[in-house]
Amino acid sequence: PMEKYVVKDGDTLWAISQQSGIYSDSFQWPLIFKTDRDLIQDPDQITPGQVLMIQKEQSVEQVKHARQLASDTPAFVHHDEPRASLPVNYF
Repeated sequence: PMEKYVVKDGDTLWAISQQSGIYSDSFQWPLIFKTDRDLIQDPDQITPGQVLMIQKEQSVEQVKHARQLASDTPAFVHHDEPRASLPVNYF
């Protein structure tokens, strides 16, 4: 099942993923990025009002893979433009 989430001011994929009712685990944010790849160019840049689809009921392997990708992602560094290449291959 899919669930809609409207991005609020100050939201990050990390914070959205952490929310109870989403995944309750910030390290699962790559799942949101993958599901909404058509809307999100750079996982560090989401905008208020964007409607993201949250895919529920991920497999154990998908969750494990997402957590590994999140762990492999370097610490956030502010940037104004989407990065030409992402630091990790999320797909």
